Amino acid sequence: MPTNLRFSPTKAIATLLLVFLFVQIPLTQNTDDKTHINVYHILLLLLPFLYVPSLKHFRINTATIFIVVLTITTIFAAPAYGAGLRSTQLVFVVMAFFMGSMYGRKFDDQDWTKIFSIVFVCTVIFVILRDIAFAGQLAAIYTRTGYAANMLYLSTGGRNIEASLLVMLSILLLGTRLYFPSIMLALLTSGMMQSRAGLIGTAISLWIFLWRTRKNKLYYLNLALGLALLVLMAALIFTSVVDIPVLDRFNLKSETELEQNGVGRLVLWHYAGVALHKNLLGYGIGNGVPVMEKLSGIAFVENNVHNVYLQFLLEGGVQSLAAYLIMIVAILFKRATTPMQRNVKAYLICYLVLSTIQFNGSEAYLWFFIGAFFAFPKWTADEAPTPVDHPGPAQSLPLAYQNDNPALIHLQEPR
Repeated sequence: MPTNLRFSPTKAIATLLLVFLFVQIPLTQNTDDKTHINVYHILLLLLPFLYVPSLKHFRINTATIFIVVLTITTIFAAPAYGAGLRSTQLVFVVMAFFMGSMYGRKFDDQDWTKIFSIVFVCTVIFVILRDIAFAGQLAAIYTRTGYAANMLYLSTGGRNIEASLLVMLSILLLGTRLYFPSIMLALLTSGMMQSRAGLIGTAISLWIFLWRTRKNKLYYLNLALGLALLVLMAALIFTSVVDIPVLDRFNLKSETELEQNGVGRLVLWHYAGVALHKNLLGYGIGNGVPVMEKLSGIAFVENNVHNVYLQFLLEGGVQSLAAYLIMIVAILFKRATTPMQRNVKAYLICYLVLSTIQFNGSEAYLWFFIGAFFAFPKWTADEAPTPVDHPGPAQSLPLAYQNDNPALIHLQEPR
């Protein structure tokens, strides 16, 4: 049995962490500052202590520079604007980034494929059990026609984040046998929950899939399957109800009506602009919405402005936004040389697109993969791993690598 197929304790811990990053089980909730403590918060506080020796491999890059700039801004803003519980998001950003950096250096494509597959299976199990537990409220949940008390979503962010997480998980499974089940689940969830971000993300995932298979001998079969999913998406839209409510979610008029009632993205963006007129150097992490509430007199339901770029400008100032944009450029230009590295890069790009209408920028499932992506090995043309088919169970994996490849020696250390 090849060494890299063994499921070591390190891989088990990584899998456990990723499962709880995608299936966010809340432990407590603070309604005053709209914060939750989830299982993954506890894991991120404890697990890094197991890997303190790995700090010697930690490298400075554009991501670490951004984190430092944002941290310094928050520290200097604290005396004037305070530092509430939400400012502790920085701690979890650092911890998630560190864990991703360590695992990105240690694991190869086979490891990631196995881990992501288990994460997807656990996610499906959670959705099934959740739907059974809330069977009497599913109509309100999946048709967006009502509110279910104490409803468990994949994320404490609710419907849109659940749909987005399923879409991004499907991107991590590109090239595996679980891609179609994952994208179908993402599509159905996004359509029924009427999630704009989910539907946009589904289109991105399908486009990446079709683009990658354009030179494959199975291209036309894949194209047909992709088109079938798009037809299914259209069917979900046009058969929901007569007035096609999911299309209304893309209608700017509905956002304008929400703004008049003091809710929705437009009102958040408006008062974020008002706050920026008073301070362009940042209010500190977690202080953006509270400052907007003081300026507007509105008690916002949201704890972020639903635009990561605006969020970092508001809370981190122009200096933090500039550092963040530099990091994005570095991600876009960093070469990904293996299938799973390309999947992670596509995952990050999908997040960057969707973050124009949601997210807050401090999500652990963002910074874990940023850390992993920057830590991935830099293969040269001669060192790139060579695919080889293994008989038996290994055939379920998209790629297996030669164990005698010199470039993989550092990946064969005990884990």
